[in-house]
Amino acid sequence: MVFRGVGRVTAAVVVIGVVGLVSGCAAAAPAAHRSPTPNATSSAAPASIQQQLPNLLVAGQTIGTGELRVVDHEPIANPVADRPVTGAVRIVVGADRDIEVHIRPDDPATTDLTGLDLMMTGQRRDGKPENIQDAAFFGLLPTGSGTDASGELVLTLGLAAPYAGDPTFLHSLQESPSGDARVLAATAITWSLPSAYPGLTVADGGVQTYAHGRTVVDGGTLAYYVPNPYDTIYQVSRRFGLTETQLVWLNPELFMYSDEPQLTSGIGVNLDPARR
Repeated sequence: MVFRGVGRVTAAVVVIGVVGLVSGCAAAAPAAHRSPTPNATSSAAPASIQQQLPNLLVAGQTIGTGELRVVDHEPIANPVADRPVTGAVRIVVGADRDIEVHIRPDDPATTDLTGLDLMMTGQRRDGKPENIQDAAFFGLLPTGSGTDASGELVLTLGLAAPYAGDPTFLHSLQESPSGDARVLAATAITWSLPSAYPGLTVADGGVQTYAHGRTVVDGGTLAYYVPNPYDTIYQVSRRFGLTETQLVWLNPELFMYSDEPQLTSGIGVNLDPARR
């Protein structure tokens, strides 16, 4: 996996608690021995936020499309800048529900990924508002020979995280010289996945204990919340009429530094589904 900017690696945690209660029964006669009769009960801990995050992936489905095209960029003294890979893009769910990026090259005879980095990112190229959080970059790695039977380049998205089940926060595919942040070619991604929370609306219930930060309204939309010290995800989500899972779904970046989502004082969190 290749990261530039912000990366995340998270692991799902399952906690199961089992409590056994054993009661004995009295013997009917002195000669008989006591036989304990188990009366076991078990209780599972509530599902974690990670476990509750939606997974919309179905193996074999095409879930996104784009057109990788050369973009305006300053001159780059690197041979790869003269032959960027372009073509139609499909985002496909693999057999193991991993995420594959398929590119049908415009010029298969000269296509070569050597010296190029292809990355999915949260940066937008569709003119819509950016998320207030830092955009993450996730590298794409060729699979096998890199080309399938139909002639498409097949690359795997290195996204092993609780929010991988809904990758629609990744808004574009970018191509750069290896180790160089300058973009040669790019495309916005048009996702065909349904919304995990259709009709989700946010309303500010007012300052509360552990949710006493400030809000930001942009274009008449309640866009962001800026936490104060000691604010908690639980209380902030309740302030805005959300579940904890919905707040984290709106902000995959909350997993930035921890396996558990964390708020950071002064760093805004998104409240608008259109800005996810």
